[in-house]
Amino acid sequence: MRKCPPRKLRASVILLNCLNFPVADASARHRAGAWLMLATAAVAAAGLFAILIALARVPALGTLFPGPQFYRVALTLHVNLSQWVWFMAFAGMLWSFASRRASIAADWLAFALACGGALAMSVSPLFGPALPVMSNYMPVLGGPLFMAGLLAYGLAVLIKAVLVLYEGLPLAEPMERATRIGLAMSAVSVLAALAILAWSHLSAAGALSGDAYFETLFWGAGHVWQFSLTTLMTLCWIGLVATQPNVPPSPRCLGALYGLGAAPAVAALAIPLFVSPGERTYFVIFTELMRWTSWEIPLAVGLLVVARARRGGAALPAGVGLSLLLFVCGLLLGAAIDAQTTLVTAHYHGTVGSVTLTFMVFTYRVLPLLGFGSPRPQAVRRQLALYGWGILLMMAGLAGAGAMGAPRKLPGNLGFEFGIETVSRLLLGVGGTLATVGILMFSGLIALRLAGVRGVPSPCLP
Repeated sequence: MRKCPPRKLRASVILLNCLNFPVADASARHRAGAWLMLATAAVAAAGLFAILIALARVPALGTLFPGPQFYRVALTLHVNLSQWVWFMAFAGMLWSFASRRASIAADWLAFALACGGALAMSVSPLFGPALPVMSNYMPVLGGPLFMAGLLAYGLAVLIKAVLVLYEGLPLAEPMERATRIGLAMSAVSVLAALAILAWSHLSAAGALSGDAYFETLFWGAGHVWQFSLTTLMTLCWIGLVATQPNVPPSPRCLGALYGLGAAPAVAALAIPLFVSPGERTYFVIFTELMRWTSWEIPLAVGLLVVARARRGGAALPAGVGLSLLLFVCGLLLGAAIDAQTTLVTAHYHGTVGSVTLTFMVFTYRVLPLLGFGSPRPQAVRRQLALYGWGILLMMAGLAGAGAMGAPRKLPGNLGFEFGIETVSRLLLGVGGTLATVGILMFSGLIALRLAGVRGVPSPCLP
């Protein structure tokens, strides 16, 4: 492992646990730790809802639940917490590494809005009728509290992303500069998604209502948002292997790759200028944009990392290879989609699961810099395996059920009739249970460290 920065350097610019992530000062680390706490709470709550979802789809056992409405409410909260809240809170942590003292007040304001918004969404079913709208990318619950929470969280993400660009790209060590470019490009993709969201609202609010409105509202923005997630995933992959010799590409190459990864998101800003939201062409263009431009850069970076690691004789950190496997399997299943079946669900569980697993791996490596201990390596490997292989089993079950025509977003046939679909749903239940145990184990390991429980010392503390 590369030597840690000397003590004089640590007082100004620290390379995050020797991962080439710059941190300006202790205040930035405190803010990063706060966003990590929010991310941990979100993924823990999402795991609890995932238990209900998995059990509701298991044959025979699913008949014990109140009905499909209960399933849709649990699914809506799980999706919002496990994707929108978890991913953007983790992004907030990464973005905090490049922040300066001048943005402290705005940063804490964004964090407060994010906490309030996430809490409002989570408890909204307790304060009124919860009528789920199963729109793609972001299902919602009807009711003012949920919508207010969603808006507050979106505003928090907007502020945080603007702050990343406000920080600029000061002259620095080449690898640090490449990392700052990656952080900036992920923020640009988020801002592009939010801009398309606002445009879709202005265009569709008067002409559409109900399910059609929310489907149009989130369709374009959701597709563009994926570019931010893949940029952050590749950035973490590079950071995780940066300590190993002969593995990372050159900083100039990385900066170019990050820019290319975000380019389609920027180009997507022109789509609403030519096609009105709600038209069939609008949906097709965004689908084709993601199909043909969203996977090349992360796949190239992932394969490059693996190839250079093999050439340099270095082993990949635990979980990195599995996250790449999830991503590739998700892409292959996506190429097989021909209808709105659970095959679609299998596809995005692979791509989204890859991002989540990468973020989990990176979280373990980030803890020492934030002043916390690290969990024991055996527990980390066990947790990553439970989540990663659990997601793969879920994908197999969803793909099998989808091949038999099982529809999305419904619990399906809950009787115990032997057949391919029933076996697939049993596989889904087992995989979902393993993945959920992995999520809850991750939350527990991180929560214990954040609560001050002593862990294994890191060899590269700031």
